[in-house]
Amino acid sequence: MQSDDTTASESDQGSEEPSGLRAIWANTLEPVAPLPWYRRVPRSAVIAGAVVVVLFTAVTVAAVTGFGAPTRHRIVLADRIGDQVRLPDDDSVLTLRADYERQMTALRPYRELTVAGYGAAGSTETTLTVIGLTGSFPDVRRELDKYFGTETQTAGAPSDDPVVVGRQDYPAGPLGGALDCAVIESPAASLATCAWADGNTVGIVVDETGAGKPGELARRTLDIRAAVEVEEKD
Repeated sequence: MQSDDTTASESDQGSEEPSGLRAIWANTLEPVAPLPWYRRVPRSAVIAGAVVVVLFTAVTVAAVTGFGAPTRHRIVLADRIGDQVRLPDDDSVLTLRADYERQMTALRPYRELTVAGYGAAGSTETTLTVIGLTGSFPDVRRELDKYFGTETQTAGAPSDDPVVVGRQDYPAGPLGGALDCAVIESPAASLATCAWADGNTVGIVVDETGAGKPGELARRTLDIRAAVEVEEKD
């Protein structure tokens, strides 16, 4: 019958899969579940975003806590260093301090200066002079050259100026930087002298007895430095 044929035809048409443009329209009308964000975003963008987040977090933590910044040091001369006690300032210490203070202008990297003489307990004779400078010293070798000079002079030079003899570098120890020692000869005396420098401090130790050797003073300077170079507090 025609009605049956029509019904069958409509049923067959309803069961047919759409094709061509009809298929495209049908696909656009069917609901499609959205992709998760990690599939919608390219993988490279996800990785880059994660890196940015990590770096931003690290920078923020460093800015707030100071984590990762190098530790700053300064020199604080103690009342006692080993078996040596700090003596009242004599004319030599006062003159030496005044000489350095004249050099501490706004154009120089020095921020703090400390000078003291040390000797045996109960004695008034200075056996060690210690000079400490705190500031910013990016080139430690340049700082040592300022004190010792860029060239090692030889004994017997025709001059009344002090002569640097046998300048040599020594291990600077756990605090790093550089340590040089030499004998400073002048018409008045020949004194073993050591100087260290790092990013924040310059220290000078002079054996005022005239009997010390640079190598011996170098070892002693490491102990002195460990006692007077301290972490700078905010």
